[in-house]
Amino acid sequence: MRVVANLLEGSWGRRIVLTVFLPLFVLFIILPFVMIVLQAFGADWFGMQLLPRVWTLRWFWWAVQTVDIGRVLVNTAIIALLATFFSLALSIPAAWAIARRRLPIQPILMGAILFPRMIPEITFALGVARLFYALDLTNTYVGIALAHVILAAPFAVLVLASTFEGIDERLLEAGIVLGCEPVQLFSRVILPLALPGVIAAALFSFLTSYNDFVLTLMVYGPNTVTLPVQTYLSIGNGYTSVASAISIILLVPSLAFLAGLQRMVRPENLLGGLKGA
Repeated sequence: MRVVANLLEGSWGRRIVLTVFLPLFVLFIILPFVMIVLQAFGADWFGMQLLPRVWTLRWFWWAVQTVDIGRVLVNTAIIALLATFFSLALSIPAAWAIARRRLPIQPILMGAILFPRMIPEITFALGVARLFYALDLTNTYVGIALAHVILAAPFAVLVLASTFEGIDERLLEAGIVLGCEPVQLFSRVILPLALPGVIAAALFSFLTSYNDFVLTLMVYGPNTVTLPVQTYLSIGNGYTSVASAISIILLVPSLAFLAGLQRMVRPENLLGGLKGA
């Protein structure tokens, strides 16, 4: 291992990493997305052809005409916004308790919160579907959003707990000395300090809900079809090019949120992580 480390630290090692391994890694990551883009904008693409013979927006038009993509987009956005709201409403007090209160059951509590992210989604999706059918929450915006909170909340709690833990206790004491009530302390002291972490948690929650497929498939209905589910249905009907066009539509908000997150929040330091702060 030391020989490998010494090799990589040398000029030749850095050159190999930059000119060979890094491009191969980037290519490995983006190649599937390149194929989706080619299939979404191309036609008459068969066999071993390197590129499509015809470039077209036909498949996007088909997506609009055949699957009512506008309605599907509205469904997806409403559910994701509700899931984000519910996730933050649950995660902020939970993260504060974990970060600022030394609870004797804290390891157990963290394990329970993270448990849905440690197991295959399908293993608890069946239980969620059974419970939601009993409560008549299927085919509703609120029901699907609550299902997504199971996946979104662990991310939010992790981000917010690390953010709250970094807040200087002296600032909270100063707020109390100056006469802040609990609500004022949260809104005027804690929230401004934790805002980058809250934004990051909100973005993670939104994207988790926006991109979820398995849980949505178990509890959706004809009035609550989302983009991931519609992509699956289009593939099942043999419309792979239309599915690729829907995938592009699904991908754009994720890239936009990722770009915004990188501009606003430094991943290595969520507390006070606004660039330029």
